[in-house]
Order: sequence, then C-alpha cells, then structure tokens
Amino acid sequence: MASPPGPARLAALLLLALLAGPAASRFAPADNHLIACGATAPAVLPDGRRFVPDSGCASMSLRSAAPALPSAAPGAPAPAPPSPLHAAARVFSCHASYDLAVRRRGRHVMRLHFYPFSPALASARFHVGAGGFLLLHNFTASSPVVKDFLLPVDADVLVLTFVPEAGSAAFVNAIELFSAPDELVGDIATLVAAAGVNRTDGLSSQVFETLYRVSVAGRKVTPFNDTLWRTWVNDEGFLVNKESSSSKAWSFGGRIAYPKDSRLMTREVAPDNVYNSARSVRSDCNLTWDFPVPARNRYLVRMHFCDIVSKALYQLYFSIYVNGHLAVKDFDISSTTGYLAYPYYIDYVVDVEDEGMLKLAIGGSKMSRPGEASGFLNGLEIMRMNKTGGGMDGDFPAVLDMGYLVSKGFGEFARSLLCGLVFAGLFLVLVMLVLRLRTELKNNGTLWFSQSMDSGEGKLAKAYQLVPTKTDY
Repeated sequence: MASPPGPARLAALLLLALLAGPAASRFAPADNHLIACGATAPAVLPDGRRFVPDSGCASMSLRSAAPALPSAAPGAPAPAPPSPLHAAARVFSCHASYDLAVRRRGRHVMRLHFYPFSPALASARFHVGAGGFLLLHNFTASSPVVKDFLLPVDADVLVLTFVPEAGSAAFVNAIELFSAPDELVGDIATLVAAAGVNRTDGLSSQVFETLYRVSVAGRKVTPFNDTLWRTWVNDEGFLVNKESSSSKAWSFGGRIAYPKDSRLMTREVAPDNVYNSARSVRSDCNLTWDFPVPARNRYLVRMHFCDIVSKALYQLYFSIYVNGHLAVKDFDISSTTGYLAYPYYIDYVVDVEDEGMLKLAIGGSKMSRPGEASGFLNGLEIMRMNKTGGGMDGDFPAVLDMGYLVSKGFGEFARSLLCGLVFAGLFLVLVMLVLRLRTELKNNGTLWFSQSMDSGEGKLAKAYQLVPTKTDY
C-alpha cells in the first residue's frame, strides 16, 4: 500500500495548483501573431510569450517591391536593448506589406514596436496602414515607442502596409496582432460636451489608439501581470497637485469580486492590480489629472472604479468631470454595483480642441460624510478615436489606398505593367509591318498583290499569333 504524501510533497502540489490556476484562466486569443521583425531567431519575453522571426512564419507573408532588409542593433560598446524584440528590425526602402492570416473576424489588438537603434532609423519618416485604416501618418520614431491599436477586422487576411516618405525609409521591430475579447470595448458611451451629456454609439466600428493606461496610486503593472499583456503606469506624473492633503492613496489586499459568469466585466477589461489601489478625495475638494494629447481629436476615456475605500455601502458620493465638463453629479457607485470591492467602469467620449490637454477630475459631494473620503478612482485609460472612416489622421491617403497594390502586391503589379508594355510594343510593331506590306503590294502591281495575299495569309496569321488571345494579368 502506498504511503501518504509527506508535508514537502503536499506543499509542492499546492504550489503547482496555485500556479496552474491563473495559467489555465489566462486569455487564449483565436488569432495570436507574435512577430520579431528582421530577427534570425525567436525572441522570448519575460512574460513567456515567444515572438517568431518574420522570415519563417507560416501564418504570415512579407511582400515588397524591393528587398526588405533585416537590420541588427549595434553590438558592444552600445548598451543592450531593453527588450529582446529591440535587437533587430525590418527596414523598407519602398512599399511593403505583411499579410496576416485571420481565423476569427472581429476586433483585434495590434501593437507595433519601434526601437530606433541607429540614427538612420531615428530619422525615418513613413506611413502605416492596416485593413483599410490609416494608423500612422508622417510617423517618426525618434525614441523607443509601442503603438497600441484596437481595430475591427472583417477579412480573412489583414494587410499591414508600410510606406516610406520620398528619400526616407520605414522600419518595425516587432508586431503583435491578436483577437480582442468581446467585452473589451462596447458599442455605447456617454458623450460629454459643454452643452451637456448625451448617449453615443457606433464604437464597435471605430479604430482606437491607446495613449495612456494609468494605475491610480498603484505600482506599474507589467505585461506579466496582465492577461492582455498591457502596461499600466503610475498616476503621479499626471496629478495636478501632488502635495495636496485632500487626497489619500489606498491599497487593498483582499479579493476583487468580479461578477460571476459575466461577459461584460472580466479580468481582460483590467487586471486585479489596477483595482487593488485607489486615490480618494474629501467631500469639499477636487482631484485632477492632466494628460497631454494631440489637439483636435476625439477621445474615449475609460474610468475604472472599485470601492476598496468604504467601510460599508452607500457612504460615497462624488462628481466626475471630463475636460472641465460635468459628466455626472453625486455618483453613487454602491447603487450601481451593490457590492464593495466590485469592479466597474464608465466610458466617456470627449472632443479636445486646440488646447492639447485632457483634464479629468473627481470632486467630493456634500452628500458624503464631512472629513471622510467622498470620491475615488482606481484606473484610467485614454484612447484616441479615428477622425473619419479612413483612419486616425483622416482618410486613407492615396499613397496607401492602392487597392491593386494591397491585394496583389507591388511586385505582381509591376510584372503586370511590364507585360502590358510588352504587349503594346508587339502590337505597334505588328501594325507597322502590316502598313509596310500594304505599301509594297500597291507599288508592285495587282497580279503580285493577289499572289502575295494568297501566300501571305499564313504569314499574317502567324504574326497575329504572337499576340496573346488570353490574358493573365
């Protein structure tokens, strides 16, 4: 009879169970392209994801009219790149496209990694389009940056196109494309303006570029601790009055109570580490954050709430301000959720004009108890929305909106053009030969003309056979 497991073995089994639980519940997207551009070997990140080289990936293909050259980061004595993804890049001197296979249509997350490890890359200027949307216009990556997009995909192949400016080049270090969970962004939000608030819809057809993800009063959240591999930064750099005694930072060590079997509120919306911290404000004060943003754009602002502040329900009331406009007055989160430590978020849409600064604030309410926490905030996300149906910076430009180039590839287009020119040249030569033959027949008399016609029909027929009767271009 086998002996019962000892304490050491029980501890090991318990540890394995604890580790396997979160791993089993991690998000598994239907599409999951992780591409290390220009690399010669896979790149493995600390979060466990494995990026494969773009030269040998079966689920994607690279098309370019000119060689798309890999470029490696300089070796010693230059400092090592901060990520394995930054050790190489793919450089384009002309139009180039990645064709990415799509298993499930719908919303996808696309992240483009740019790490300019040479002066030539830092000065490169180019455009980027995907799925008929202009994502980046006259873009220059003078410093390391990750461009994070959420876009609808309605085809079985997503074409990601890079177009350098004249005399310049384009480059990319890594590409992420994976299916987004359905609950990530809904179709309805609240439009906030000087005239008041109104319901707005149609968000499901929008393209979003995430500019900020902020964990309020919390530590930086890395992709290792986020099921969608996102990064959340601390809010102190955006607080207007950091030294104010009217606010207080909170930390929660308990369990976040996600709604059971909910399709709207899951850990894919935001991780526990965002809801485990908060910053509160007293009933007679406001707490404000300022975010520099590109002017003359529309933004989706998502505010995350989880009441880790109250000792009991129905003790907190506060107001929410979006870019100086009152979005909601005397908000009672207890009536909305019905529980403490229960995550919740609100989506607002706002236009930012010439000021180029987005201001967000929570204000205390007289309905709360004097001297105690009145309002709080756990997290923030700010996403730029596309200006038109064509992309983030206007309509899809002509330099990218070349349907034949995108669908067939620049090389095939060039081959077709060459075939057309050859056909036109052969036809012109044939016409000239026919005209010359007719002139000679007239000069040599009627009898010779009749005999020449009888003997020349075969020659003419053979000449016409040089012209293709079926075109494949």
